[in-house]
Amino acid sequence: MDTFQLITIKSSDPFIRGLQYGQQAEALIHLGIEGYQRHFSKTLDLTWKDITEKSRLYLDLLEREFPEELEEARGIAEGSSVPLEDILVLNCRYEILKYRPHECTTGAILPVVSADRCSTFLIQNWDYRPWVEHHAVVVSIDDEKGTHIVGVTEAGQLVRNGMNSWGAGLCANNLTSVFDTGDVGAPVTFVRRKALNSRSFSQLCSIVRSSRRGVSCNFMLASSDGKAVDLEATPGGVFEVAPSRGLVTHANHMVAGAPYCTNQGTKFRDQVLRRVLEKMEGQIDLPAIQAALRNHETFPGAPDTYPEASCIEAVCSHVPHGSYDEDKVWKTISSSIYHLNAGKAYICKGCPCEGTYVPYEV
Repeated sequence: MDTFQLITIKSSDPFIRGLQYGQQAEALIHLGIEGYQRHFSKTLDLTWKDITEKSRLYLDLLEREFPEELEEARGIAEGSSVPLEDILVLNCRYEILKYRPHECTTGAILPVVSADRCSTFLIQNWDYRPWVEHHAVVVSIDDEKGTHIVGVTEAGQLVRNGMNSWGAGLCANNLTSVFDTGDVGAPVTFVRRKALNSRSFSQLCSIVRSSRRGVSCNFMLASSDGKAVDLEATPGGVFEVAPSRGLVTHANHMVAGAPYCTNQGTKFRDQVLRRVLEKMEGQIDLPAIQAALRNHETFPGAPDTYPEASCIEAVCSHVPHGSYDEDKVWKTISSSIYHLNAGKAYICKGCPCEGTYVPYEV
């Protein structure tokens, strides 16, 4: 069984937490940096020196607004024997790259449609460049102050998606809007890490809403007390997608803020996920969610023809058949199910139709 490396972190000191992370993930952090050095050079024609200079532009803001998270980043750099600027690149790559979105399908499932009528689930298929799968990790973070976080991320990043021991969960996916300026704003990786310290749903939402942004990003938020919302966070404002009939799903196009969306790509993955889940209303449990995240329909009602057909726009996304450039295609890197009431995460490495969901506890 192919699984992500588990990075176990335990300390009340943010620098020590980062140090532990960096020491355990050193080889994968170096692998990720090598990948981005090649990727930036190839896709943006920028040197690594150019990119690290861009990352330093975020330091003043991070010192002011995310001091604890920045200390974790400093610890990661020290533990993995790389410059802080390299770790900042990994944590600001969303803002630096900001290309046409194809990342992720997310959803939240509320108790009213769950099989036991009391479970809240937060789910995500994270789609990105195929080579990223080789340096992604699962992090288990205990701050020794009552908060324990489990989540998925690229080695060296603070966190990408996850849940905590207070029953709060967060998943994020790419958005583009007319409001995107490219100005220095709060890097979404730092926002995610800070938000996952939340002890309530209202605190979780407040951190996302109040963060100053230079680019758009989507946040799917949920909590164990049966609450969920999707926030399309842009520099021009936050647009809210509320649950309907116990479900909320999202992909990479704006819904509540649709007039401001600049993504002209396909708009079906969230609809497919919702349609599949609606058919199981009142019977949605862990196996049902796993089946939904393994779906290969490229539009609602389309036949599941994988592996005969390429499924590059499906919920469970695969690379195209034949030869391809790994810096220009996408696939599902991980599939995550956060059972917020049970305090359990189920995380699959790679396409979920080919892998196994591994359980973790907060």
